[in-house]
Parts: sequence; C-alpha cells; structure tokens
Amino acid sequence: MSDKKQQLLEASIDLFAREGFWNTSTASIAKHAGVATGTLFNYFPSKDALIDAVYMHLKHEWLQHIQRDYPARADIKTRLEHIWYRNIDWGVRFPERYNLKQQLSMSGVLGDEAVNYEAEELAFLQELIQDGFNQGIFKEMSVDYFNSMVMAELDATVRYATALGLKDMALAKLIALSSEVLWSGVGR
Repeated sequence: MSDKKQQLLEASIDLFAREGFWNTSTASIAKHAGVATGTLFNYFPSKDALIDAVYMHLKHEWLQHIQRDYPARADIKTRLEHIWYRNIDWGVRFPERYNLKQQLSMSGVLGDEAVNYEAEELAFLQELIQDGFNQGIFKEMSVDYFNSMVMAELDATVRYATALGLKDMALAKLIALSSEVLWSGVGR
C-alpha cells in the first residue's frame, strides 16, 4: 500500500471516529492526511469507496490481531476462547478503531465488496461455530441467534473494560468471567 493511501486511511479513521463518517468531508480528510483533495480521489473514487476501504482496513487489522498465535489444532472451545480473548484485547487496545468498526458494520452503508470481504475473512470462524453445533457443544439455537448473543456480550465486555480503563490482571479477570458467562449461555 502506498504511503499516501495509508495516510488517507489513517486520517479517515481518525476523523470518522471523532466526527462521524457522515460529518467528515473528503476535503477535511485530505487536509488531515496532508495531501491535496484531488489526491484522495486518485485512491478512492468516492466517499462510499473510502468508507468501504476504511472498514476493510479495520477488519483486516482486527483479523490479524485475532489470528496471532491462533491454536489451529486445539479443540473448538480453546480456539473460540482464543478468538474471544484476542477480540476483547483488540477492542480495549484500540477503542476508537473498535467503535468505528462496530459503527460501520451496523450502518447499512457498506458496499457489496466490503460485505463480501467480511464474509470471506470470517469463513474460518463460521466453520468453527458450525463444527461446534455439529458436535453438540452448543445448545440448540440458530447460528444467527448464537452470533448475535456472542457479539452482544463481546461488545458489552469491551465497552465495560474500556470505560473502566481495565488493564493487566483486572482485564484478564473480566475476560475470564465474560468467557464463563458466554459458555454458560451457549454451551451444553
């Protein structure tokens, strides 16, 4: 990725997180990135394309964080706990990026490319969850409901830990507690 494109993405993330993506003009992004306004359109044909690129960039960062030291050969519960811990860790370390990723995900403004990118990138996780259902590890429920429950508890945990500024042992205890609560809700 070129330096200017990276600067534009980072400027967009910063301004979208502070001012909202609808309230941020492409001119202000270019200025914040230290490039001419026309330069932005050399990399992104429209603001919608920029929003999609920001979302895909954040999802890629998040996914890289989650997959670090991923125990691919471990049992399903161990792999899901790894994903759980790393997800919360990323949200607490990068709260502005986490909040923006969540906001964009629920905004309804993402184009097909961004939505398809997400589905492709998360295929390994959906397969893992389906394997858990197939092996009877989870209570009987729809996969969509399972995903909604997990995302709601994950979001609550990240927001709580961030609001309290939890770190180190206090954060580890909260993550362990939230994992126990999750498993008691979805596990058999």
